[in-house]
Amino acid sequence: MSTVERVATLDTVWFQIEQASSPMQLVGLMITQTPVNRQQLESQLQNCLLPLPRFSQRVLHDRVGAVWESCPVDMQQHLVSTSLPPGAQHEALETLVGTLATCPLDQGRPLWQFHLVEDYQGGSALIARIHQGLADAIAITGLLRAMATARDDTARPDNSGLRPEGLLDQLYAPLTRAVIEGIKLSGAFWGRYWGLLFNPQRVFDYACASTALALEISKLNSLPDDSASPLKGQASGYKRASWSAPLPFADISAVARAHQTTIDAVILAALAGAIHHCLGKEATARGSELRTLMPVNLRNEASDDVLGNRSGLIPLELPIGLDAPDARLLEIDRRIRSFNDAYEAQRALGLFSLMGQTPRAVQLQTLKLLASKTSALLYRVPAAPDPHTLCGARIIEEMYWSPAPGDLGVTMSIIDQGESCRIGVLADLAMLPDPSAITDRLGVELALLAPAKPQGQRRARKRKP
Repeated sequence: MSTVERVATLDTVWFQIEQASSPMQLVGLMITQTPVNRQQLESQLQNCLLPLPRFSQRVLHDRVGAVWESCPVDMQQHLVSTSLPPGAQHEALETLVGTLATCPLDQGRPLWQFHLVEDYQGGSALIARIHQGLADAIAITGLLRAMATARDDTARPDNSGLRPEGLLDQLYAPLTRAVIEGIKLSGAFWGRYWGLLFNPQRVFDYACASTALALEISKLNSLPDDSASPLKGQASGYKRASWSAPLPFADISAVARAHQTTIDAVILAALAGAIHHCLGKEATARGSELRTLMPVNLRNEASDDVLGNRSGLIPLELPIGLDAPDARLLEIDRRIRSFNDAYEAQRALGLFSLMGQTPRAVQLQTLKLLASKTSALLYRVPAAPDPHTLCGARIIEEMYWSPAPGDLGVTMSIIDQGESCRIGVLADLAMLPDPSAITDRLGVELALLAPAKPQGQRRARKRKP
């Protein structure tokens, strides 16, 4: 018997703002060292995902909004085996990821799908697409990682191993009770507003949400317009993905120690330098900024709701207009230190948690405003807990891209892999025809920031046969 449930206001917005050129779906990639058996993977998906109601429900739209309706799940449609064309496998996989990222999910089925490349460089590659109407990117990433390490049918996301070590990791971690209480004490209005996020099942306070939305738009409008660059424009609907070679944390830490800064600052400085080099001098005149939006976790650390949207956005500008690598690092370090509290209520944009009740015309105007103020989404994912395997096969690479709303055509992701990190770029071809121009440059930018070797060491190296 079919059951029907109204889609929560906090989730509705991701269906309402979806455009043909920009599906609102998280794209995940896992590459394993050895091949993954399709039958085992199908069983893993059934055991880990189907117990969650959203993965066996489709969305029906009506005059009021949308409802979840239970429906049969055909695993042959949700797990698709595919192969890459002959030639360079890495480039072919990048193209496949970009193609799938632009293909909307079938609205007649539950809004998720996996593509398994069974033979990829001696192992396998799994591409996941899950609509953000089911949950925010942080929740979906946690769920996929829990699925990868699951040992039984009751496994659920476990963030206990994700210990925040810097600002970017703190954005991903759940809110502590102390922070939540601090937010509630900041004012009666903010207490009610954040209560909408922490207690989504309660009766929605439309008056409070409308006031909060007006304040969020006012905050966004008060930001200066982002610098003009090729990363702005009308999306074409065709995307390409790219991800870097591993950037060793030993090298990153050495740079951080030499400059008396943080690992976060070094990673962002290398990224800013790669963008500076990719866009060229005309697009990165002195003073140019690239404003990114970073997802921030608004879940209570004691929350047991696995899915749903409980995230905000925090803006961070990258100084791509500075020519010297050291100057970029110094400025980014200053900006990171200026964040007194990553979860400050006045900083975390709850825009997308509040737009669901507004008319579509208001949503489109808000998205245009957002596009004028920002250029890209920046998503940071901390290291996964060990063991990190998929159906017994060790995961050696992973990447996740959160959907970029509206006319934002570029998503950049920083994925912690324990001893190293990778940076991935998923870009609309109208804004960035070759995202590998950024990802291939990152190692060079990290080397430019490295402390100079003592003269004696350089001479000794030259004398060595």
